[in-house]
Amino acid sequence: MGDIQQWWNELPIVTKYLFVGSFGLTLAANFGFVSPYLLLLSWNETFLHFEVWRLLTCFLFHGALGFPFLINMMFLVRYAGALESSTFQGRTSDYLWMIIVTGSILLAAGLFLGIPLLAMGLIMVLIYYWSRKNPDVTMSFMFGIQFKAIYFPWVLVGFNILMGGMPLLYLVGIVVGHLYFFLEDIHPRTGGSQFLKTPQFMYDLIPPQLNSYAPQAQQYQQQQRAQQQAFFGGQGHVLG
Repeated sequence: MGDIQQWWNELPIVTKYLFVGSFGLTLAANFGFVSPYLLLLSWNETFLHFEVWRLLTCFLFHGALGFPFLINMMFLVRYAGALESSTFQGRTSDYLWMIIVTGSILLAAGLFLGIPLLAMGLIMVLIYYWSRKNPDVTMSFMFGIQFKAIYFPWVLVGFNILMGGMPLLYLVGIVVGHLYFFLEDIHPRTGGSQFLKTPQFMYDLIPPQLNSYAPQAQQYQQQQRAQQQAFFGGQGHVLG
């Protein structure tokens, strides 16, 4: 019990919410507490009947219970957690903004391609970005096959094909993940603009202690302190 408590306490906060939402909503749908149909992405139901919660639930509902669902949860905890606790350590607002941006692109792709569930697509985005930030990590897959982390998304695509699946959502996640990687990491380094810069309101929404390493948040906090000092620290005047 102590090991489970330690594992839970060590999970980064965003990954923790994603895991709880995914696990809880999938269980609720499979045990009849909520209709699975209400959780699927649908143009007509979402925008004509204003069932806007579908824009969120399509990322949290993983379909039927079974071994693939457990694998999805393992991938979510392991790689989303690793990404949040390393690349985005102390940058919770930046991590949330990444999920919002890539999730928005996935929604557009899902509506265009008619994909009702996008949970695995989001996981693939996070796995792809983690693999690009840790390209030389040696990984081991089934039967002891070893490879570099940069190839991990493509190994998952191949494995899905071998299992008789259609890896469309895997490929969509890879494309969206690469688009984010290009705009966030490659393009600014080559002199281009940073199009995906986290807006200030994201830093206002998240407690400062979760953004301790975010340059924009630090700059904003310094500006706030300077304004307070200017307001309260003006020149005094002697009365009388």
